[in-house]
Amino acid sequence: MVMWLRIGGALLVTLVVISALEYIGVSSLIGGRTAHEVQHDTQSRARELFWLLIFAVVMATSVLAAVRRWTGHLRRAVAPPPPLKRRDVA
Repeated sequence: MVMWLRIGGALLVTLVVISALEYIGVSSLIGGRTAHEVQHDTQSRARELFWLLIFAVVMATSVLAAVRRWTGHLRRAVAPPPPLKRRDVA
């Protein structure tokens, strides 16, 4: 459960940072464009695909980390238990 909360938290932080950067217009400072041009570019198809790609990379990384973590759990669950050691009491 904690793992999924971490993934959700990472996703939420990423979306908040992206939204904050778009809101304050950091791209207009970098590109030297007016605020009107930035708003127009935000609605363009290429810009949407760019942010979708960033979202997909972050999500894929999170899912990959979750799968790697659960692989060990599944191996232990499926593997037969180790044989019990018998002690010589005599």
